Amino acid sequence: MGSPKPLLMFGGQTLIARQVTNALSNRPVWLAADNTRFPNTDGAHYLPDQLPGKQGALSAILPALELAKKQGLSGIYVLSCDTLLLPEQLISLFQSVQDNSVFKQGITLLNDDGQFLPLLAHWSVEVAGSLKNALEQNNKRVQWFVKSQPHQSIDLPREWAKFCHFNTPNEFELAKLAFQAA
Repeated sequence: MGSPKPLLMFGGQTLIARQVTNALSNRPVWLAADNTRFPNTDGAHYLPDQLPGKQGALSAILPALELAKKQGLSGIYVLSCDTLLLPEQLISLFQSVQDNSVFKQGITLLNDDGQFLPLLAHWSVEVAGSLKNALEQNNKRVQWFVKSQPHQSIDLPREWAKFCHFNTPNEFELAKLAFQAA
């Protein structure tokens, strides 16, 4: 991309500041950034990764699950930085399934035409023990872990697909146009 995705600008804010601002008035915001600090994220709490040296998403998710469990919360919403989707949009989409057993005990994630998006998801604290075991066994594959747990997917709304994730500068430009058109 040429610059870190959290620091890409959209609507006068970095992507990470935009997400923090959107969620902070409604819920605690925990950032997994492996000792990186981002500007304009005041109010967010930074969590260390479980494993040193940026060893993947599962290493970042486990400390958040453990903190949520410690605080008596039932789960966490996970939102990657390579999206223009806002936290409250994702949470609103998941409201229709929040009372079922999989939501309470497993992982609920978006599904983009057959592709699971585990970094646009709700993770129950009930998977923390299994996740810790997976990491202790050096298994850091996110898709494998999700499939090994109770999970359900919700279809990504078609109008969100073009701005939900991007990996190149061109995809980011197209995502911005798609978001503004939606």
